[in-house]
Amino acid sequence: MITYKFNKEEGILETTFSGDVSIKDISEYILTLSKDKTLPGKLKILTDVTKGKFSEGVIPKDMTILVEANKKSLAQRDFTYDAFVVSGSFEMALGMLYQKLNKIKNYKVGIFSTKEAALKWLQDECF
Repeated sequence: MITYKFNKEEGILETTFSGDVSIKDISEYILTLSKDKTLPGKLKILTDVTKGKFSEGVIPKDMTILVEANKKSLAQRDFTYDAFVVSGSFEMALGMLYQKLNKIKNYKVGIFSTKEAALKWLQDECF
């Protein structure tokens, strides 16, 4: 499951992955964000994956599906910074692959093992 809420005080979209998360779940989340007109054009996202894991059957090739979904959905945003906090080694490896595959000009991805490091990156990158 993927849940999110916009923290107005911090100006950060706080997203949590919990339980098994499929590529379809992530694609639907990306589509939902693209339709959310209440979010700022310059968007900072803190994505906590520590309570979730990829569903069985997710393979490295699936990361290209997510990059393409993001490319379409981010066309209307000025810039998006997405800091992922991961704990599992498989999720870390896929996150790093996703980061490497990302060539979207208005989207920057960071992969971190702690929330503190992810928040620092969001602060440093965005200003």
